[in-house]
Amino acid sequence: MNNKAYDLTSYSFSSGEQILVDTNIWLYLFPPPGNPQQRFAQQYSAAFSRLLSAKAQPVLDPMVLSEYLNRYCRIEWEGGFRTQYPRFKDFRTSADFGLVACTAQSFALRILNFCHVHSTPAYELDLNQALNDFASGRLDFNDALLVDICRKKSLSLMTNDSDFQHGGINVLTTNHRLLKACL
Repeated sequence: MNNKAYDLTSYSFSSGEQILVDTNIWLYLFPPPGNPQQRFAQQYSAAFSRLLSAKAQPVLDPMVLSEYLNRYCRIEWEGGFRTQYPRFKDFRTSADFGLVACTAQSFALRILNFCHVHSTPAYELDLNQALNDFASGRLDFNDALLVDICRKKSLSLMTNDSDFQHGGINVLTTNHRLLKACL
């Protein structure tokens, strides 16, 4: 079943509406210095501001926060430290990593302050379906789990990832490819 996509530039949030915010959105709202994407940052920042003003509830799954922290640090490594530390693990044990990690941690704490943290126990997830989605190439495993969580908890997903075309959930995005695919 296809997802239903809504254009965030004109979407009206409702009070109490619960929105699971995907990793890529947090990276636009709290970007690593080595990878600011202004166009997306402006679009999603405006949408997030409207979400908060409407008293809708941003929801955070711990898996998303983990992805955010890992991606933030890897972007910084790729952009500024890869020549000095050819292996990420070498960077992770360096003094330079401490500065990057401290900033990432600060942003993560700000994200936590905005959100209702939710976690679905693994036994409630449809791991077989997530593996099938992964094997088909439609979604990576974590994304398949996010679709399952949204479906089970009646959450909408705010994302810019055009992979979220299937699963029967509501998707909030400014990604024109995703909007077009989910007509």
